[in-house]
Amino acid sequence: MRFNILMLIPFLLVVTAVWPQSTSADFITRGNNYYTSGDYDHAIADYTRAIRLNPGDPTGYYDRANAFYKKKDYDTAIQDYTEAHRLKSNYLDSLVWRGNAYDMKGDLAAAQRDYAEAIRLNPTSTAAYAERGVSYYNHKDYDRAIQDYNQALRLSSTAATFKNRGDVYYDKKDFDRALQDYSEAIRLNPSFARAFNNRGRAYYYGKKDYDHGIQDFTEATRLDPNYTATYVDRANAFDDKGDRDAAIQDYTRAIRLDPSYASAYMERGIAYKRKEDYDRAIQDFTEAIRLNPNNARAYYQRGVAKKSKGDAAGSDADIAKAKQLDPSIGQ
Repeated sequence: MRFNILMLIPFLLVVTAVWPQSTSADFITRGNNYYTSGDYDHAIADYTRAIRLNPGDPTGYYDRANAFYKKKDYDTAIQDYTEAHRLKSNYLDSLVWRGNAYDMKGDLAAAQRDYAEAIRLNPTSTAAYAERGVSYYNHKDYDRAIQDYNQALRLSSTAATFKNRGDVYYDKKDFDRALQDYSEAIRLNPSFARAFNNRGRAYYYGKKDYDHGIQDFTEATRLDPNYTATYVDRANAFDDKGDRDAAIQDYTRAIRLDPSYASAYMERGIAYKRKEDYDRAIQDFTEAIRLNPNNARAYYQRGVAKKSKGDAAGSDADIAKAKQLDPSIGQ
């Protein structure tokens, strides 16, 4: 997870009207309000007006770059970050976030150059180390990611960096250290839903501690009711505990939030199959296949469900398709 500096734009009183004599700062203020509310198109329009009025101010370019970044328009974001940096060479945030934009484009070399330059300009830049750590993590260079997170934490202990370092330990299967970092993130920010979710994953998937996992997933859903992955994780834990009905309820919640969530249909279908409700299982596997036609596991499980219903021909066809997509399936 990126260190959420983009959300640190100061929240100012909503400006409901911008008068003809408004200044660049007025447009930036209204743009910030649009940005904070997630209306990036209107934010970009106001930042552009601010730039026209005061083209020598790097703030308009930097803020507009952030909005383009949120829209995943990384090329345009890079252009604006570059102009902000040209206008103010020690504008470290423009370097760090240009590095992030390069990283999102897959240009690791360019990203690393920007992070290194930001660190050269300010060796105590927490954000530069933290964001470079994210880049290393995204490219599965876990040891370097940990080194950068360690340095970032020496400079400033933030919940986001503890959670991110916990993610690295989780992927390295060092679940005890992952749990320690997630717990520290939660101590620093008791409302950090993603830290609760990931600690729940470390308990459930890593330590096979279903009850503590479910407790953390439940707290994560309370803090962020719209994060679909948590419902699937909690459903998996319920299913492993044998509580099929609770699992199905959570898979259904995830599907309501995101009807295109193929994994939720897949896992709910398995729960229905275990309850011997083969018709509903087949419906869910069919939807998972519609959403992802190369889902070998869905074809295989649908074939097993069809066999249980006595549909030998349909079963053979599905299992053959599954093996065509993944020759190792069912072994």
